[in-house]
Amino acid sequence: MADMIVQYRVMPRDGDVDYGTLESKVKNIVLSYGENIEIKNVEPAPVGFGIEGVRIKFQMDENLGLENLEKQLMKLEIVGELNVELMDRL
Repeated sequence: MADMIVQYRVMPRDGDVDYGTLESKVKNIVLSYGENIEIKNVEPAPVGFGIEGVRIKFQMDENLGLENLEKQLMKLEIVGELNVELMDRL
């Protein structure tokens, strides 16, 4: 059983989405996904025209998998796009 480090860039559905709301909802879903998840970093991911997405980096047990987490994040009405920027085994 090994851990992995993952970084997502979560983009808002449109420019009316508040960064603080997006960040909070993304963090809550990531933390609720499993017991062995530790958020390493959360920061704004500028899109342009004043719109900001969320860049979140976390460590997790590789046995949890990512498919269900990605589905949960995409179910949020305020999420428009989800990109994996980093995925590595520790």
